[in-house]
Amino acid sequence: MAIAVLVAYMLAVIGIGYYMKSRIQNEMDFLAAGGKLGVWVGGMTLAATQMSAGTAIGTVGFHYQVGYNFAWIWPAIWASWVIMAIFIAPKMKAFFNSNKALTIPDLLGTRYESNAIRVISVLILLVCYGMTVVAELVGGSYLLNVVFDIPITWGVLIIAFIFIAYTVMGGLFAIAYTDVLQMIVFALGFAIAVPFAVSKAGGFSKLNETLSSIDPNLVATGMPSSALTAVALSFFIMMIGYPIIAIRFYSIKDNKTIRRAVGISFIFQAIVAVSIAILGVSARVLYPNLTSPDLASSTIAMDLLPPVLGGLLLAAILAAIQSTVSAVLLMLGSSISHDIMKNVMKKKLSDKQQLKITRIVVLIMGILPIPFALNPLPLIQQIWINAAALIGSSFAVSILLGLYWKRATKAGAITSMVGGIGSAILWLSLGNPFGLDPVYISVPVSLLGMVFVSLLTKPVSKQALQPFFKDVQASESGNTIAG
Repeated sequence: MAIAVLVAYMLAVIGIGYYMKSRIQNEMDFLAAGGKLGVWVGGMTLAATQMSAGTAIGTVGFHYQVGYNFAWIWPAIWASWVIMAIFIAPKMKAFFNSNKALTIPDLLGTRYESNAIRVISVLILLVCYGMTVVAELVGGSYLLNVVFDIPITWGVLIIAFIFIAYTVMGGLFAIAYTDVLQMIVFALGFAIAVPFAVSKAGGFSKLNETLSSIDPNLVATGMPSSALTAVALSFFIMMIGYPIIAIRFYSIKDNKTIRRAVGISFIFQAIVAVSIAILGVSARVLYPNLTSPDLASSTIAMDLLPPVLGGLLLAAILAAIQSTVSAVLLMLGSSISHDIMKNVMKKKLSDKQQLKITRIVVLIMGILPIPFALNPLPLIQQIWINAAALIGSSFAVSILLGLYWKRATKAGAITSMVGGIGSAILWLSLGNPFGLDPVYISVPVSLLGMVFVSLLTKPVSKQALQPFFKDVQASESGNTIAG
């Protein structure tokens, strides 16, 4: 019965992709759903895009290891959502309306008047998000292997086929509407599993007593506060201008709808945050000898829950994987087709030709990570934590200061992005000297590089600033009228 539920879910998302194919008329429909998503669809696609194998498998595994206090990363994530909704989304949506921008490299390339920044942005996206696609594929293949004894290779291919199929067919329309299904399945699947797990552990009080007997830190500070702060800071910085989230703002109808959609996403995120924390610590009590913490979610699904509900939880895990990886896939494909081919190489193509090329590139971007996913990887959540440090170090400063500091220049942005990711990679490769997380080094490097180099180099033109600053728009309008 569990496998029947899982197969039904897989067929449903492919069916949605096929149905949404008819709504795709041009590149804007494919990459931004025509900029017309409403509150509920927008909110659920925002939440689903954030959720991943790192959440459904990795975060549950972290709670299994360290106990309750890993949940403190969520307030940091929510704080960054508020900043995005209030300060970043309105300017991005205004830029979309005025310039029909479709990607983050679009925004950065226009703001800093630089194709070099477009190329650098695309390369960073390919490397950082390539890591996360591999992690998601591995997470899905582990799930199918543990539950149904499907070989890892076939598991990777099955997972890849599903998300490639509906993404290539329906673009962001398909992703957004499958995200509605996926977010419902995700929240429902994990929430329903909680009472079963707590009951099996003897009730909430007994659960905590047993946790304390295993290790008192599991109900207190299982993860040292310094390490927890560093992880929370990594996710906070990553989420500010987080590319796969930020481009969703292009697709939502208007600023009021964006703010409401973020509120809707908080509801689903809160349900998931509480559920996965309780399931993680419950698994530690019920299954204390798992060979890997990443097996906690699937073990609960198959060993504890009735078959139908177990299948629902498995579908929830798969939903988390596919919602994120499809968003990443679309972003990577658009970076190549829209930013490199259309804007940097200046290929003159009709709407139909551009759409066809974008679909082909998305297909290729979906296939490329598959060979890398066939090799063993460390804990999935650790991959996401490292990727968060690299992404945040690259984009947070260049996006935020680009939108709010007129003096930010092309040279400053390049220095900020390259210096940020370069110092993060170096710090990680050195094994985090002095026990410091990369963000404590890379973000100051990124910020200082932006400020000092910008002050020493030529400002960008008023034309580049005009889409982002209302006073510049008014000034230019006044000059036009006077002329």
